[in-house]
Amino acid sequence: MTKQITYTMRDVARLAGVSVSTVSAVVNKKGIVSPELTERVQRAIEAMGFRPHAGARGLRLGSTHIIGMVLQDITNPFFVEVMRGVEEEAIKNGYEIIVCNSNGRSELEQKHLNALYTQRVDAILLAPCDSYAAREVLVGSHAPLVFMDCVPMRAEVLSVVTDNFAASLEATRYLLGLGHRRIAVISGRGVHSTSIDRVEGFRQAMEEAHIPILGDQLRNGESNIESGYEIGLSLLRSSDPPTAIFALNNRMTLGILKALRELRIPCPQQVSVLGFDDFDWAAVSDPPLSAIAQPTDEIGKRAVELALGSIRAEEEGAPVEKRQIVLKCSLRIRKSTGPPMKIASRKQYRSEKSEAVPTSRP
Repeated sequence: MTKQITYTMRDVARLAGVSVSTVSAVVNKKGIVSPELTERVQRAIEAMGFRPHAGARGLRLGSTHIIGMVLQDITNPFFVEVMRGVEEEAIKNGYEIIVCNSNGRSELEQKHLNALYTQRVDAILLAPCDSYAAREVLVGSHAPLVFMDCVPMRAEVLSVVTDNFAASLEATRYLLGLGHRRIAVISGRGVHSTSIDRVEGFRQAMEEAHIPILGDQLRNGESNIESGYEIGLSLLRSSDPPTAIFALNNRMTLGILKALRELRIPCPQQVSVLGFDDFDWAAVSDPPLSAIAQPTDEIGKRAVELALGSIRAEEEGAPVEKRQIVLKCSLRIRKSTGPPMKIASRKQYRSEKSEAVPTSRP
């Protein structure tokens, strides 16, 4: 087995015919090096395939130019788009990204954070899986920490979020404006600040319209397709089903659509559906889905901006201001929402559908 050769700056300097300090100045982009020497060093670097060791470079310079990122669920399209914004902004500023996936588990999240601290990353971007447990993360933080999407409860932190309350308020007002009164809301886990704010926006809109929220109208799910599907079946099979369903998570929206298709319930004629998060599939679903769009790309970019500002402040010995950037969402109306069917028509439809189902013989 051939052993891989690891070259050092000294090797590069020898090939280029320059001093080690000149190679260091070119690699780290510090100091003034003539164009001629710079070109010689770069040719030697390319010829040897030299790559500076990030950890050693960090010990020497106090910086690794690496930003760590821990996400709740890397398979969720929302976080994929956030990650794209992070990467674009980081690379533009000369930083690399290390991405970790907590898979919704607090203990795995902490393990990833500890590993990133060991790697001496310059900052960490975190989308925590639990807003309450996230307070403990602040205590053990060894690098500038920026929260994305979900934030610790009752704590002042650097963060980038969307205005979930306002978005949910607008969406519920829209459904009420169509004439819906029996609106079911399927929320994600109650330990997420995002879910809490979205539910509060729904409550506020219903309170403004003086419409009581019945016990079965507000359901909590696990922010996945399976829970959305199970809750959807339960709601749609009830004796008094909702005329509109507002799903507060993109995965649970898919579960609702699956339940509608299985039960052969027409949307929006029988039930309107409105989802949170707008991706490519929403516009091409049948019918095209009305949804709240979050500025995912911008969330990532602004989070990197906060991280870089925090890094600079620490280098200058200045205090880091704990501030929150709140971004606006937009409501995109498509064909999955419409006025509710009249009560008589709904009863007739349910009766005809029941009669159309053959009874099983003993």
